[in-house]
Amino acid sequence: MLKVKAEIIFTLCDKNYIAREDFRVPFNFGDDLLFSGNIISNHTEYAYNEKYLVEIEFFTIEGEAYEAVKHLLQAGNTIAMQTGSRLLGKAKLLELDYVA
Repeated sequence: MLKVKAEIIFTLCDKNYIAREDFRVPFNFGDDLLFSGNIISNHTEYAYNEKYLVEIEFFTIEGEAYEAVKHLLQAGNTIAMQTGSRLLGKAKLLELDYVA
């Protein structure tokens, strides 16, 4: 499993905020590699266009999946949060920890 500390920002705006504590979002790492990640934080709401420090757990990134994505994993990189072709926001990777 891949665990990440990241700074996230939601940029797609249907409302003023998202009211959720912990939830799953698809992340696009590039190279057509899309993985769902569980956003974990102490926030119960996320305002649009505000930055939040969170942890993200990618349970499906292990073994072959980790080998496919590890060249894209560097602190400072930004990955897209998206559903289908709709960009929801972005996450700046701050710290990464892969647990085999």
